[in-house]
Amino acid sequence: MNCAIEGVYRNGAVELAETPPFHEPVSVLVVFLNSRKRISKLGGLCKGAAVDYDQLEHDLNELQRASAAHLLAESDGNNE
Repeated sequence: MNCAIEGVYRNGAVELAETPPFHEPVSVLVVFLNSRKRISKLGGLCKGAAVDYDQLEHDLNELQRASAAHLLAESDGNNE
């Protein structure tokens, strides 16, 4: 069973947002994400266009979650 939990790496340790559902030692895969960036404005062909930045950020967060799930699925397939 794969499980993804968000956390923060700080001072040499990973602080998890929630307690994992495991009681025995398990293998883990730690992926360090790029620093969180916020879109402030779009240019180019989108210059002057009405842009819903909140929806754009939501879509990017969904993409990040999907990417993490994909990494977990691939790592599970490599263990077989």
